[in-house]
Amino acid sequence: MGSSRLNVRQWFAIFGHYYNFQQPYQSLDGRAPAQEVTYTVPLTYVSQTIYMTISDDYQIDMINMGDFTFDDYGRLLDAALAHGYTFYTLQEYVTRSNHDSPHIIVRHDVDRKVSTARSMARVEADRNISTSYYFRTSTFSPETAAEVSGLGHEIGYHYEDLAKTRGDFEAAHERFGRNLTAFRKHADVRTICPHGSPLSPHHNLDMWRGKYSIEDYDLDGEAYLSVDTNNDDAERPSYVSDTGRDWGTTIADFGRISTTDDLIAGLGSDGCERLYLLVHPGRWSRNPIEHVQRVAWDLAAEAGKSTARSVHAIGQVTNDRIIRVFRERT
Repeated sequence: MGSSRLNVRQWFAIFGHYYNFQQPYQSLDGRAPAQEVTYTVPLTYVSQTIYMTISDDYQIDMINMGDFTFDDYGRLLDAALAHGYTFYTLQEYVTRSNHDSPHIIVRHDVDRKVSTARSMARVEADRNISTSYYFRTSTFSPETAAEVSGLGHEIGYHYEDLAKTRGDFEAAHERFGRNLTAFRKHADVRTICPHGSPLSPHHNLDMWRGKYSIEDYDLDGEAYLSVDTNNDDAERPSYVSDTGRDWGTTIADFGRISTTDDLIAGLGSDGCERLYLLVHPGRWSRNPIEHVQRVAWDLAAEAGKSTARSVHAIGQVTNDRIIRVFRERT
């Protein structure tokens, strides 16, 4: 192995150590990820896991280094328009009984990098495309909501209340109602979406088990519960997510989709006529400098999530699997 690659791997390891051991994490009340997992896993083991995950050739190769730029996203949108796709916001999709074919639902989880989300909203608006943007309390602001909704997009609440209240259902719903009311002072919030909270053992979607329902909050839809997806059934939307810097899914009538080029190729086939895309603006880069930063961040973040999964047994799953687990619990 050449010294230049070794230096890159060492740099990623240093970045990962900072991300996992030194950087405060909002969902952990200002603690670093390693402080959370060391309650049950010895620190020496966590350290080895993080460094092995970041520096291992297989893990690095699994992340698409050159993908997920704004140029790639623009090509994806243009290809969809060229093939006659209708774009739906989540609210539009769940409130209509009939849908055009082919069609795409586009959902954006704004976990971080609000400026990138605003730029992405403009890229879509330039093409007369409306999509759904879900903001956490940490990424929401009246100014951003006004700009994004003014471009024709839907504003939603990216809730993480069950994780924030450490599994207390009553406290979670109290917090949820308070935050939803605050959002609605500045935007017409009609749908919601759970944040993954990978460092918490509590799944935010579980808020809707038992006596509570989204109708109690005058909502039209929930990002997972209200869309019946199935990647093996061409009559239902296929769920495709950029989580992990890889689209990472297989659609029965098309095949494996890993890169944005794969997804663009799928748009020209008969197997991808109904799609539900999850696009995290924070994973996409507007210029080369941002691209290096995004790749480094994603490498470190995925390493941190892998460590958390060893404690909480939380993995990346497709939408239909999430719903299946939810229904089995109910």
